[in-house]
Amino acid sequence: MTRTGAQYGRLHNRDYEEEIEQIRRYEDFTTIDWIQDSIVERNRRVRNARAARAAYRGPRGEITPAWVWAQFWRFLRAGEPWLVISLVGIFIGVNAAIISIITEWLSDIKMGYCMDGWWLNSQFCCWEVESDDEFCPSWHLWSTATLARWLIYVMFAAIFSFVAAHLVRSMAKYAAGSGISEIKCILTGFVMQGFLGYATFFIKSLTLPLVIASGLSVGKEGPSVHVACCIGSIVASWFQRFSRSQGKMREIITAASAAGVAVAFGSPIGGVLFSIEEMSQMFRIKTMWRSFVCALVATFTLSVMNPFRTGKLVLFQVTYSRDWHFFEIIFFIILGIFGGLYGAFVVKFNMQVAAFRRKHLATHGVAEAIILATLTATIGYFNRFMRIDMTEMMSILFRECEGGGDHNNLCQMAVQWPMANSLILATFIRMGFVVISYGAKVPAGIFVPSMAVGATFGRMVGIMVKAMYRAYPHSGIFAVCDPNVPCITPGTYAFLGAAAALSGVMRITVTVVVIMFELTGALTYILPTMPVGDFLGTRGIADEAIRFNGYPILENEDHGFNVSVSEVMKKDLDVLFASGMLVSDVEGLLASTNVKGFPIVDSESSQTLVGYMGRTELRYVLDKAQNVGDITPSTPCAFLREASDQEDFVLSDMTSGSALGVEEDLATELIETSASTDVLKLWPWVNQTPLTVSPRLPLEIVSQLFKRMGPRVILVEEHGSLKGLVTVKDVLRFNAVERPIGDLHWDAGELEAVLDVMWTWAVGVGGTCMEWYRRLIRR
Repeated sequence: MTRTGAQYGRLHNRDYEEEIEQIRRYEDFTTIDWIQDSIVERNRRVRNARAARAAYRGPRGEITPAWVWAQFWRFLRAGEPWLVISLVGIFIGVNAAIISIITEWLSDIKMGYCMDGWWLNSQFCCWEVESDDEFCPSWHLWSTATLARWLIYVMFAAIFSFVAAHLVRSMAKYAAGSGISEIKCILTGFVMQGFLGYATFFIKSLTLPLVIASGLSVGKEGPSVHVACCIGSIVASWFQRFSRSQGKMREIITAASAAGVAVAFGSPIGGVLFSIEEMSQMFRIKTMWRSFVCALVATFTLSVMNPFRTGKLVLFQVTYSRDWHFFEIIFFIILGIFGGLYGAFVVKFNMQVAAFRRKHLATHGVAEAIILATLTATIGYFNRFMRIDMTEMMSILFRECEGGGDHNNLCQMAVQWPMANSLILATFIRMGFVVISYGAKVPAGIFVPSMAVGATFGRMVGIMVKAMYRAYPHSGIFAVCDPNVPCITPGTYAFLGAAAALSGVMRITVTVVVIMFELTGALTYILPTMPVGDFLGTRGIADEAIRFNGYPILENEDHGFNVSVSEVMKKDLDVLFASGMLVSDVEGLLASTNVKGFPIVDSESSQTLVGYMGRTELRYVLDKAQNVGDITPSTPCAFLREASDQEDFVLSDMTSGSALGVEEDLATELIETSASTDVLKLWPWVNQTPLTVSPRLPLEIVSQLFKRMGPRVILVEEHGSLKGLVTVKDVLRFNAVERPIGDLHWDAGELEAVLDVMWTWAVGVGGTCMEWYRRLIRR
């Protein structure tokens, strides 16, 4: 059935309204002013330097206890960041090993149990069995009947998903999802209280093995990054140097995200590149070194714990003994195109499923997880490549046929076509489950599911190419093959297909290339690992999730062309006057507004900009002054420094804005000096050099200032006169209204329409059944 243009117009208007509403949802959330944070950190460094200079030697240059203590303290402070980084890496490695061990046991318990010890998974239970095809007497299946094994398999999947979804809903709502999109926003200055807290860390670490073992088409790699960042935030909060500095905390979280990817893929360099390419918009050399050290420590800890007892950091780590041939480039390009198409398909339709989920399933997260897990287990049990864990499946598909790679007759010519049919079925069935499962209210990543889709498709292509070679060994295309050496290695096709699918859905090509290189150690496979799927031009799923949820973050394409900042700025402002205001006037302004800060102008008539003061600092000084000073509602307020302040012992060394971030004892002494019945001096907390722009400056340059410098607000002034101010949310709101219709990737589409129809039908059937049941009970 076709829709008319008017219907499409109404749909797109609804999309615009929903997106703007999403931006409004976060008006109550705070953002970090990175310029203000830098000023606070600079003031702290200046005070520490003055204190260090005061610790001199004795009159004759002799060493004094004060000097020794100062030098020892300097040494400790210099090594403190590396201590924190090392602790974060150790805890991340230990946590990753524990999660891997528990996940393996839970995944195997669905099939059977070990008679030698219930706590052993199938690998450790059958440790002495050399081949996967040999019989293991210690491993006992739940039943010899296929139907009973299937029912038990589905039952365990439903139980695992129920426990995970219930814990997330009742104890830590932020533990749901991947977490990568939110961490990107946090690293740009978006504050989400509790997202990196203890409850989120504990519940996500506990439920992640349950979700993976349930068989849902989601992965643990994305949530592993979130858990790693939780560890980074928690450990850094133990140290005052990091807990009171948002900039230093951001460096630790960035390093932790690199370590999270490193332990997920056994790839420390790939983790660092991931934090550069995907996570952080501002990346310094110092942060890169700390990220690298954190990733190395985490992977070293994981290797020491050796959770799989094989020496591998991840199950699907593999090495190849043969090189690829030039004619295989044609088939590698096919894999790359598939990866690009897969990424575009998943991003488009997953956003439509997310829209449906937000509309109808917002309060049914537990039921949704149980239904998805049950459906996945019911269908997947009968496919050999969907029945087992995805990482185990990839470890099987990546192997060379020689040397133990012929798992379950995977390399046998007699069953190559049934095997190819199973692989292609697994590819498209899992693709569908990825679309509807990613975003459920459980810990859910998309890295491994995407790799699993690409691996099954790639192995299928490899089997077909190998069949072509065996059918036509003397063809010209195979002339370079040595008849004494296997020409085609299907495992490499699975490996490259996994890389193409991951790159297609995340759009992090360089990171994927390096991760795959570290997984194989084969330098020759770097070139074919570079997928060619970017021609579709879609954004990665993490960026689309940020747009869908309305998080206040500016991406590269978020700017309006041929638009000046004067068309976006707020013009009706609440301001403070440099002189003439009483404490009661300031209190009234605070009570009547909820803005985060106030520009300070010379007077109401001139509107000459003289500074900016944050709401938090203003509220703090007023409350503190009322406790320690003799101020009254009629006490005048001074926002500019006067000549008489130079004669005061405490105020003479102070400059405008130098009291920002001052310690509590110094703040109390300063307020006692500046607060009296005659005047309340607020100028030490005033920033007299706020970031300002001309009203004629193009909006795209203002967007670049927000992204690169990170201010909370940019003031707009012309010839010294205040004209307005602009925030990130103002830019986002303008872009949401002005964005072309075709730029919305989650608009109402075919899949969402089908889901709406199915939901309406299901609700109708459910209502009819309930009515029939009530009538039956009454009888």
